[in-house]
Amino acid sequence: MPDNTHCLNCDTILPHGAKFCAGCGQSTTPTERSFSGFVRQSIHEFLDIDGRFAFTLRTLFLKPGLAAYEISQGKRVRYTPALRLYLVASLLFFLIFASFQNIYAANSAVDVYSRAMLVLFPLYALLINCFFWKSFYLANLVFSMHIHSVAYAVLMIIGPLEAMESKSEMFVFIQAIPATYFAWYLLKAFKVMFREPWWKTIIKTMGVYFIYMAAMGVVFDVVLS
Repeated sequence: MPDNTHCLNCDTILPHGAKFCAGCGQSTTPTERSFSGFVRQSIHEFLDIDGRFAFTLRTLFLKPGLAAYEISQGKRVRYTPALRLYLVASLLFFLIFASFQNIYAANSAVDVYSRAMLVLFPLYALLINCFFWKSFYLANLVFSMHIHSVAYAVLMIIGPLEAMESKSEMFVFIQAIPATYFAWYLLKAFKVMFREPWWKTIIKTMGVYFIYMAAMGVVFDVVLS
């Protein structure tokens, strides 16, 4: 049986009830536990289910740009790490859209997007840097992860609706709701993140969007070829 009074990694003496080692930071959770316990712990750590995840989601969807802005100001501890959030969103997106891939059979968008994101993801942050040249790339990278996480969520709503277009034209009009939300979200997020006048925000956001869409088309063509 493991010695619960010492850290198994660095042998630091552990106070009673300690969940992490004060010396190296390793969790004190026993490695010898049931499979169900292991799965629960893995999901907990992956999703960061400790209150921050729910708070991050509420802020992300209801207050566009605020999470990225506060993280850039050093208020990081209250939010789930942006990369972890992005990985969860992208995983759900690809799992759901794998079921609807016939919608995009003409260009195999699901498969193409998964390969192209390695190039497009940092490119979006770089484009933001070009338009908002006083900003910092790492902060824009976090902002990019948040924008893409929300975009995945919107696409997960639009995809199934698009699949049901053949059953009723009503589903075509319903798609306008999440699409309009994302257009508003994008402008509001840029406004909150970079604190510039609305007219500058609109022009620069549209500039980033159109160049990014053009770059996405080029990258898709390269990946397809």
